[in-house]
Amino acid sequence: MSADVEEAMSGVKRALKGARETIVMMVERGEYGAAIETLAATIDKAFSRLGEALVESMRELREDIHRLTKNVDKLAIDVEALRRGLELEAHMRRSEVGGLRGEIVELRIIKGLTDWFRKHAPEYEVYDWPMRRGPDLLVEGKGVLAAVEATVRPKVEDVDQLIAGAGIVKLEWGRKPDLLVIYSYSGEVPKDVAEYAAERGVRIVQGPRELKELLDKAASSR
Repeated sequence: MSADVEEAMSGVKRALKGARETIVMMVERGEYGAAIETLAATIDKAFSRLGEALVESMRELREDIHRLTKNVDKLAIDVEALRRGLELEAHMRRSEVGGLRGEIVELRIIKGLTDWFRKHAPEYEVYDWPMRRGPDLLVEGKGVLAAVEATVRPKVEDVDQLIAGAGIVKLEWGRKPDLLVIYSYSGEVPKDVAEYAAERGVRIVQGPRELKELLDKAASSR
């Protein structure tokens, strides 16, 4: 792989990393349109240089093919190494972009829940959990504390992460959550995840009203 391609790949990573904090701040201020536009502009600019470098690398490769026609085995190795390198970088690129978009969606979910409870159920306070380990947010009121993991479409890993995070909440908040809840923003709940969550004592809700009903039921049974 040429030095230009490697440099362009590094540039893509730096651009995405540099834009992450700015985009997250925009989303926290509710500037979703601007955040999406900034994300798109960052991706376009970063990958434009990568595309140019790849085109130049392929041109150089074609020249190498003409020079190395008498050494087919070595040529095959060079081509295969380039192909694998490009496939690996493409995978890493998708992961970087997908992770950033996932963070934006998650922040929107948290903000939406917070706004809904402030308007429709002010007796409950919603707290954004500031630590990397633990749930996405806490909901407290009427003597009940719920740890909530917000996600677009729940996975088995979300259940395990929420259970593991309960200990962190107890340590930092001073009490163990009464409820462990996964909030499915899309409303989709895979059957295997629902069964696994039920076995582990984790509740799954599909809307803020359903979450409130769960909290009210827990409060009334105390």
